Amino acid sequence: MIRFSEYCETTDELAKCLKEKAAGRRMIAVIDHNVDAHWGQFFPFEKIVIEASERNKTMETVNALIEQLMELHADRGVLLLGIGGGITTDICGFVAAIYKRGVAVGLVPTTLLAMVDAAIGGKNGVNMQGYKNMVGTFRQPEFICCHPKFLATLPQKEVRNGLAEMLKSFIIKGKHFVACAEFFRAKTGVELCTEAETTMRFIQEAANVKMEIVAEDECEQGKRRLLNLGHTFAHALEHSTGISHGEAVAIGLVCAAKNGKSPDTELIVNTLKSCGLPTEIPQITTPSVLLKAMSQDKKMVEGKCLLVIIRRIGDISVRPTALKDIVIG
Repeated sequence: MIRFSEYCETTDELAKCLKEKAAGRRMIAVIDHNVDAHWGQFFPFEKIVIEASERNKTMETVNALIEQLMELHADRGVLLLGIGGGITTDICGFVAAIYKRGVAVGLVPTTLLAMVDAAIGGKNGVNMQGYKNMVGTFRQPEFICCHPKFLATLPQKEVRNGLAEMLKSFIIKGKHFVACAEFFRAKTGVELCTEAETTMRFIQEAANVKMEIVAEDECEQGKRRLLNLGHTFAHALEHSTGISHGEAVAIGLVCAAKNGKSPDTELIVNTLKSCGLPTEIPQITTPSVLLKAMSQDKKMVEGKCLLVIIRRIGDISVRPTALKDIVIG
């Protein structure tokens, strides 16, 4: 069952929400160490602190977490609570799916990227040999609780990372693309908290795009593939250049528009640039390197990539495409 996010305006609301969701169960938090340093006082639970990074998003980290849960004698009645960005929620969701054949999980996303995308939809996984999310599961969290205060400590780059995913959602929806860019443009995390009502309205709108699609196609057999917009290029870019996920998604959106020969390509490029997001393939990689990385993509089926293209903003489709026919750059 797809769980819709709950948006808590105050820390008291968040505490009440988590207490209600625990419903008397033992709760163990898996929390990013940076989040614990800033906000740990709001989560007075048993904790396992991790260093969340793409480098540590591996089976080794999963194994270490499972060993710690065993040392804590966590049984099948435990509720794991993932607190942090998308890497933390991915790892926690994956561990919850496989520990003792599955235990309950809830999520408190603390980054913009996690609030609008990573924590939503039930996809969990870890990287393998540098390739994104090669091992994973579909497992829906029991709940997702969001609170705008956590955005206050986000550096500008992390705000832009989340904004790229929001703009992706609004390209799919065909609404709010320019308005969202204009509101978030150049804002710091502190400024987003100051304008929390508008911030959370855009976050909720973006999250709803994903949740509505996932509700129709949880295990990605059809419509959910649209949510991969820009990500075939993005994952290849992350693998070959090390740029951030949001930066890679932004470039991927431009590539998706070019592959769809979209008349909105210029609007998309200019809007992304105005938000400080990149729109061109970095010179440190090449088309051949990117295509090699794409060959390992999870969206490869029978030798073709299920490439998501932009025909127009609001008109997105999946086109099986041979790697040699993909336009890079």
